[in-house]
Amino acid sequence: MKNKSIILLFSMVLILFMTTGCKAKSEEEAAEEIRKPVKVIEIEERLNTKKLEYIGIVVPEEMKKIGFKTSGKIASIKVDKGQEVKKGDTLALLDTKELSLALEAAQAAKAGAEAQYMKAVNGATDEDLELAASNVVKAQKAYEFAKDSLDKAKKLYEGGGISKQDLDAAELEVTIREQEYISAKTILQQTEKGAREEDKLALKSQMEQAEADLKYKESSVADATLKSDMDGYVMEILSEEGEIISAGYPLIVLGSKKNIVSFGLTEEDVTEVDIGHNIIVEHNDNKYEAIIKSIARIKDSDTQTYNAEAVVDDEQLPAGAVVKISIPTEEHYSVMIPLSTVLRGDYDYVYISKDGMAEKREISMGSVRGDMVEVSGLNKGEKLIVEGFKNIRHGDLLEIIQ
Repeated sequence: MKNKSIILLFSMVLILFMTTGCKAKSEEEAAEEIRKPVKVIEIEERLNTKKLEYIGIVVPEEMKKIGFKTSGKIASIKVDKGQEVKKGDTLALLDTKELSLALEAAQAAKAGAEAQYMKAVNGATDEDLELAASNVVKAQKAYEFAKDSLDKAKKLYEGGGISKQDLDAAELEVTIREQEYISAKTILQQTEKGAREEDKLALKSQMEQAEADLKYKESSVADATLKSDMDGYVMEILSEEGEIISAGYPLIVLGSKKNIVSFGLTEEDVTEVDIGHNIIVEHNDNKYEAIIKSIARIKDSDTQTYNAEAVVDDEQLPAGAVVKISIPTEEHYSVMIPLSTVLRGDYDYVYISKDGMAEKREISMGSVRGDMVEVSGLNKGEKLIVEGFKNIRHGDLLEIIQ
């Protein structure tokens, strides 16, 4: 009886174990068959254009530092910083008081030199000849009177009537009057003959020097007005009214209305870009077309880049603005996927659907264009999970939903 009880108890335990084991196995199989819903898209290759991206600054295409050609005191500045100007507009004035006085003196000097030269060229007038002849007669009479006086002085000296000093004075008087007589005759002869050629050349040279000085003074007065030599705007004013400014020292910096974009190309990229290349300039969400006009062939020692300039067609870009630059280069096919599908951990990755299961795939990202990103590590035709990927793991069973 006891044995029967033991057998019965063993049978009940065995039945209970078998029942429990079957139930656990059924629950495990059910869990394995759970499929997580996801949406997928088929990966495609697209024709893309490689773009080089840089930051640049907008500057005037032409900048000029201009100043007075003559020194002086700044009387007034007629423009303000940022003001638009046209070619020929007056920008500033110098105080011309001293310049005007110098001009008047130069005019008088030129007139005198011209008169002397014309007198030498045209010869003496009748009045000049009469005066020269009259001077000869006067000098001759004075000379003869001095000789008579000397003869009387000698007789008086011999008789003890005058001193030796008085005799010497009479002799000196004769010498002086004789020289005056000779000089008067020489002047008469020169007046009758006219000036010598070398005298005429000397007077002509003096007249030309006076003319040159007058032109310089006239130019100085004209240069006291500083005018714009281009259409553009005032970038900087470097001095103030009342200051003394030297000739040639810059007073105002002008910039042209047409702007260019300046940026630096790396050594790697400079070989892919050339003059005439079309680029896109972006500023405040606006895009402008531009064309590269120059590329330096020597690397800038400070930036270690090759300076490049591009002409912008639109005048709305203000000088000094910092802009984004896109330079399209070569075309190529590549895989583009939504940026939102990229997950990040120790590396960038996405999930793809393969044989009904989730596969975690490492990728490398390239250029971003809007909400799409260029990637490598994926193949054309594969199924990229675009919804539900945040709730799955590698190896999960998937249910593809539309």
